[in-house]
Amino acid sequence: MSEIILELLGELQALSDKMDKMGARRREAETELKRVEEKLQEAQGELAAKQEEHHAVDMERRKKELLLKNEKERQQRIKGRVGEVKTSREYQAVLAETNSSKQAITGIEEGLLKDMEALESLADSVKKLEEKVSRVEADAGEARGRFDAVIGETGSAMEECTAAEKSILAQLPPDVVSKYKLIRSRLGGVAVAQARAESCTACFMRIPPQRFNEVMRGKSVVQCPNCYRILIPARDVITEEN
Repeated sequence: MSEIILELLGELQALSDKMDKMGARRREAETELKRVEEKLQEAQGELAAKQEEHHAVDMERRKKELLLKNEKERQQRIKGRVGEVKTSREYQAVLAETNSSKQAITGIEEGLLKDMEALESLADSVKKLEEKVSRVEADAGEARGRFDAVIGETGSAMEECTAAEKSILAQLPPDVVSKYKLIRSRLGGVAVAQARAESCTACFMRIPPQRFNEVMRGKSVVQCPNCYRILIPARDVITEEN
């Protein structure tokens, strides 16, 4: 009976190893997908912020253009009043308004020039960020494809392994199942290890000769004295003996 239990434990660990590998592939693909999606979200945020900045500067430019138009119209009205001047005081007033209008126009035009330069620079930045977003979108698409492929490849296999695992656990004594699950949870998923050449193949520590012989006889469930994993005879040894 113990020989059957050890055989089932070996099959159970093999299934667990297979599922762990598939789970690791899934997690790796998911991690990569999340990393690229976060990078895409960051790039899209940068692009949106730069587009908003471009929009804000463009709105300021439009305001300045309107101010410039109004100021030039004002300047024309001032010029039109020159022919109506009758006194020196009136002339000085018109002259002062003319100079004020010229200064205002100069200031607005300088501001417009700066806005145009800023818009040109921002437009260049927007274009580069749009290209960056496009590249990262492509990377995200590829990552999504790889993730979907891994899920597709491992989906049915995971279901089959889970069903087989459930079947094996149902055939094992409850105390062995509890011990297996406890060791597996504490030792990185490896609860069963093969014994070869008087050593545990999991922790590589020597097994006392008497205990090693007990493992080889397969008459009882024996644990490694160092890592406490359940020991089973090495598969190649079993094959050679058969």
